Amino acid sequence: MAAHIEKVLEKAEKYVQENKKTVAVAAGVSSAALLAAYAYRRAQTAVPARGPFPVGTLPADAYDAVIVGAGPSGSVCAYYMSRGGAKVALLEKETFPRDKYCGDAVCTPAIRILEDMGVLQELVANNEAHFADAGGFVSPNGTSYIGVSKQKLGQAACCAVKRINLDVRVAKNAARAGADLKENFEVSGATFDKSSGLWTVTSASGAVVRGRVLVCADGATSRLATKLGYCTEPPKGVCTRAFIEGGTHNTNFDGVCFYPKWSLPGYAAIFRHPNDELNFCYYLIPCGKDGYCGDVKESDLARLHEDAIKYDPFISKSIGPNAKIERMRAASLRLGSQGLKTSFDDHLLIIGDAAGHIDPYTGEGIHTAMMGGKAAAEAILAMRQTGDYSKRSTKQYEAKWRQLYGHDFWMSKAFAEVVYRCPILLDAVASEMQRKGDAMMSKWAEIMTNMQPKTYFLRPHVAIPLGIAVVREFVEQKVLGTKKDKYQMLPKDK
Repeated sequence: MAAHIEKVLEKAEKYVQENKKTVAVAAGVSSAALLAAYAYRRAQTAVPARGPFPVGTLPADAYDAVIVGAGPSGSVCAYYMSRGGAKVALLEKETFPRDKYCGDAVCTPAIRILEDMGVLQELVANNEAHFADAGGFVSPNGTSYIGVSKQKLGQAACCAVKRINLDVRVAKNAARAGADLKENFEVSGATFDKSSGLWTVTSASGAVVRGRVLVCADGATSRLATKLGYCTEPPKGVCTRAFIEGGTHNTNFDGVCFYPKWSLPGYAAIFRHPNDELNFCYYLIPCGKDGYCGDVKESDLARLHEDAIKYDPFISKSIGPNAKIERMRAASLRLGSQGLKTSFDDHLLIIGDAAGHIDPYTGEGIHTAMMGGKAAAEAILAMRQTGDYSKRSTKQYEAKWRQLYGHDFWMSKAFAEVVYRCPILLDAVASEMQRKGDAMMSKWAEIMTNMQPKTYFLRPHVAIPLGIAVVREFVEQKVLGTKKDKYQMLPKDK
């Protein structure tokens, strides 16, 4: 073998000696191509070192940034900007405390940001956060597993916090850091003056605020981003919420997702809050190019929500017959940057739900909103140092959020479609949990809460066992018929 290799090397050396000019040209062309590619990449990602609007040019009555919307993304952005020495106006159309309808699940990346801000400590001290430990899911054929993931992960994968408590604490924390929080400021319009490099933001009452950067953080429907022409269609996702009074239900877990086959890739979930209160929510997740998969439509949401409480064999049992449940409320979800032309432009950023920064499979958006808000703050603070706010500089924000979580959106969209077409995949995951216990449950929790990207499914040590589990599940369900479908709606006359 060694002799063979030596002969090959001798032939190669002989070829080089005989064709020195050809080899030199080829090497030169290759090097030039590599250098050109490197130079092009640097040019595309380069941020101007100096711009026309250094810090000293900001008028006394103007702000470095005007943030429209004091939800998690806007308030986190305002906090980190203020902490970095910038002058920030944070505009909120309502007066705190105010509610927001969602699943209330705060995943690990958001927990870390809240801890850094000092908000998590406030939530815990006031008994406003419940950390999940006992959790799991019920698959489309009724295979279920509830385990304890906290011990395996070393931390809770998520906690439940009511938005009426979360949003006010994050916003007030931003104000304490130095942001100028203006409540009851309903934005009616915004115009940009190129010569001064300033946005003028007006309210319905006639109030005016000016700033160097406009940050749209006004939620999934984003009237402002729509009015400015950046958002081209309404949100396609939707979810419900209904709180259940503590002590009136049968639930003994912290969080479980239910995947009835008739609404895939959508799902229902129950999350436990402090004081034994529950949040029951139902998500309709769009998939494919035309919106919802199968026969499910947005108009079916109320029926699915109510039928799940009364007739779903697993949900109705968990809730029980005597539960005191509030009236259903609903909210729109803009998933995976759906309908957005861009998240940045000259002197402008779009963040959080307004930018569609919601996971296209889970429908979770609090953690991505906070991560994106912090990324936006870092980008604006960097621009403040250079004085350049053109697209060449604001694009660094998009690079940040894509690196943090946006790179995973395509996989989440693909996974939603796969789950709709092959629900047996979720059956296999649940069966694998039953076989392997909390070790498998913790892997699933990591992926669903953004501790690991969805591409984690493609890693050999996960993909191979999961592939074997899918084959096993197919054989048991379709070939041998030993595993029956246990997920059937209860008769409506009972």
